[in-house]
This record gives sequence, structure tokens and C-alpha cells, in this order.
Amino acid sequence: MSLSRNTRLCFRAVPPRNLPPCAAPKRVRARPLSSQASPPTPSRHAQFYTDYVAGMIPVALLGSAVYIGLRTWQQHLAHERFLEEAQDHVQRLEEEVAILRQELQQTATSSSSTQNTPTETKKRSGWWPW
Repeated sequence: MSLSRNTRLCFRAVPPRNLPPCAAPKRVRARPLSSQASPPTPSRHAQFYTDYVAGMIPVALLGSAVYIGLRTWQQHLAHERFLEEAQDHVQRLEEEVAILRQELQQTATSSSSTQNTPTETKKRSGWWPW
């Protein structure tokens, strides 16, 4: 490592720290053997989950299945109702078209018979209404 001429390293003496004396470590009590140990008592939180939540899982699954089934059935019935209403609407429109066609044919036959009559003696020709 090369240092430039202007660089000076300055080492100062660091005063010693006043640290408290180390206390002797306390003796750790040896763990009892598994045959001698009493079974640990579960916490109230763990006991709650053990007792209630495990029993709620099948109920939640059954409830979800019933909900999805009912929702699907409702959508099926709504779709059937929509199709019936659409078919009724189409049938009404077809009847209206048939009636209008009959009226159009009647007016066409009556207008063709009135044009052949000699009552119309004056014919207009050109753009001017007079």
C-alpha cells in the first residue's frame, strides 16, 4: 500500500475503558429426562384452536359447498327465466310483424284498385304543385 507524501497516519493512544467486572455465569439447571418431565400444559390460545377450530373446518366446507350449489341453481333459474321472457318478446314481435304485413298487403290491394278508377282525372306532372 502506497501512501502519498501529504498523508499522515496518526495513531493515538486510546484510554482503557472502565468496564464492570464480569459476573460469573449462573449454573444452568439440567433439563429433566423426557420420562421424568411432566407433559407441558397447552396455552389457552392453543387449547381454543384445538377444541373449536378443528371442528369448524368440516362445517365451513359444507357451508361453502351448499352456498356454491344454491348460487349456481339461482343463476340457472334466472337464465331460464330470461330465455322464456326473450322467447315471449320474440313471439310478440313476430305477431306484430305478421299484422303489419297483412295491413300493408290490404293497403296495397286497395290502393291499386283505387288508382284504376276513373275518379282521378287530374294528374300532376313535374315539380310544381299547381
